[in-house]
Order: sequence, then structure tokens, then C-alpha cells
Amino acid sequence: MPWEVSPVSEIRLAFVHQVESLHCSVTKACADFGISRKTGYKWLKRYRQCPTEPLADRSRRPCSSAVATPENVEKAILRVRAEYGWGARKIHAFLSDKVPNLPSAKTVGNVLRRNGCITRRPTEPRTPQFFEHAEPHQLWQCDHKGPLEVGRRKVHPLTVLDDHSRYLLALKPCTDLTMKTAFGVLWDAFGEFGLPERLLCDNAFGTNYQVPKTLSWFDSQLVRLGIRPIHGRPYHPQTQGKVERLHGTLEREVWPHVRRDSLRHFEQDIDRWRLDVYNPLRPHEALGDRPPLSRFRPSPRPRPRRMPKIEYPTGSITRKVSSVGEICWRGYRIMAGGGLVGESVRIEERDHEVAVLYGWKQIRLIPHKELKRDTML
Repeated sequence: MPWEVSPVSEIRLAFVHQVESLHCSVTKACADFGISRKTGYKWLKRYRQCPTEPLADRSRRPCSSAVATPENVEKAILRVRAEYGWGARKIHAFLSDKVPNLPSAKTVGNVLRRNGCITRRPTEPRTPQFFEHAEPHQLWQCDHKGPLEVGRRKVHPLTVLDDHSRYLLALKPCTDLTMKTAFGVLWDAFGEFGLPERLLCDNAFGTNYQVPKTLSWFDSQLVRLGIRPIHGRPYHPQTQGKVERLHGTLEREVWPHVRRDSLRHFEQDIDRWRLDVYNPLRPHEALGDRPPLSRFRPSPRPRPRRMPKIEYPTGSITRKVSSVGEICWRGYRIMAGGGLVGESVRIEERDHEVAVLYGWKQIRLIPHKELKRDTML
């Protein structure tokens, strides 16, 4: 059976009892317990000062430290944490020009941890993302977030983000997921900030799941404005990594604090966060701990007052898309897409294939050998 070992505090108490109660000399008691006389007198002193205190080891931490974080600095750190819910790095960047003698970001993290604001938890290593456009408005990303229950109804906030600056161009609650509602939000953003060169969104706005792949109504509106529509790979949210990261920020920093009693209050709160906190104040790690506003500027391409019409060169072969989304050319039935119903497309016959174009955008390319008169192409 294992040996029974008495706690150290009980051994020390036995030493004190031998000296105090049995009147043994300190020298002999120290020899019996195998300790030095200095240590023996130390435990006798502690016992005589407070006989009821256990003779266990005390913390060796100093009572004061010359390099301790000043109280006013610690309060400033905790105040920013309580107001915005940010982590140590963002708080450090935010306070760097506001608080003198601000400690390092690591010390800011220690302050948060010491006050119970954060806890240590294992994290999976993240793969750094190096994809970023060189200028604002070279690419916008947009996606729906949600659904959320606001005022006893479901809403799907639409987020529109500039790829280069991470500037949040729009954050609007939509009560449906239709393309026309989403494009209405974009139309307002185009009027405020100008037109981007390209727009990246998921396949809910396109026709990637359809065969043959044509052009959706949403994409056709972008083509008319001279914007190139791009869609991510199916089931691959990493393509829109920046807007997905923004959605995580909304879940952590915004949704717990906004009012949801009515759609008007909800929209006011998220608009205030976008305009007063996220764009001008919130440091972004990928921007060198600067806010998105520091890298953003309006687009040099203003939005037209009205949606422009598609025009083709003189002599072009054109066809009007029927109510079922098809066109007829030389007896062939070619699917142009339900998103172009009532619109005109251009037919371009090449050496070995036939191309169907809507404005500058090629929507179909059919080899001559696949042309058949008895089937829909």
C-alpha cells in the first residue's frame, strides 16, 4: 500500500508544537525535522503572529510593481471593451493615439484576461489570405446574412463590402430574398459611392445551378451598368471570405446589442454601427490596424440617373427573348435565359460556333456540330 504523507502545513505545525508546547529547544527541534534554524524561526514567527492561520506557502508575488499598468489606462481598456466588444489588438490600435504610455497589445490582452473579459481557448491555426484587390471599387462583395427575427418577422440583412478597403457600403435588412430587393439596395449604394468594376456574390443571384447556364435578371442589370458579375463556386464560402468574416463580426459585436422590437429601430441601430463605428473607428487587422475609411474613396464611375439600355452596332443580328426565355435563329431554338425575357440579344456566327451576347456579355457559345432543329439548345 502507498505511504501516507502528511501535508507540509501539518509538519510545520508539529514543529511549532514541539517548541511551544513541549518546550524543546529550537536547535534540537530543527535537527529533528531536518530544517535550518533560520527556517525554524521563520515558522515560529508566523505562528506567534497569527496562531489560527495555516502554515502553508504564501504567494511570492510582490505587493507592488513599478511596471504595473496604471489604473487609468486599465479603465480605458475595459471601457472600450465594454462599449465595442473588441479584442486586445483592436483596442490597442484604437487607444494608441488617445492614451499616453499605452502598454503593448499583449499587456492589453492580459488586462482583459485578468478582469474576466476573455479566457484562453485553443484555436485552430488560420491560413493567411493574400487575395486583395489593389484599389477600391475593383471588386465589391455582397451576400445575405440571417435570417433574424425582428418585430416578429424574418429579415435577411444584405451586406455589401468593398474588397480593397473593407468599407461597408451597405447593411440593409431585407424582408425577402428576391433579386429585385437586393438590386434595389445595390442601386442606392451605386448612387452614393459610384459603380464598381466587378461584383462578387453567391449563386443565389445567378444561374450556375441551371443547365444551360445563362444570365439571371440580377446579372443582366449589372451588365447594363457595365459591371462584371462574378459568382463563387457552389458550396465554397471561402470565395467570399471577406464578407463571411464580416458576418462573424456582426454576430459577435452587433446582433447582441441592437433593438429588434421593430424594423425601424433595427435599421437605425445597424446604420449607426456602420457609419459611426465600423467604417471610421474599428481597426482592421488586414489593414494594418487601421479603419476601412482610411483606404476608401468614391468611385470615379458615377451611377447614371436611369438604367441604360443595351445597344448593338448597326447591322447586328438580334433576336428578342420570348416569354419562356428562348430565341429562334435559322429554325434553331436557343435558350437565352428567363432573366432576359423581353430583352434583345445579339447573334454572332463564327467559324465553328455560334455565340449569343447580351450587350458586351457572352451568355451562350454553341458549336455548329451541336445545332439541332428538333430540340431546345
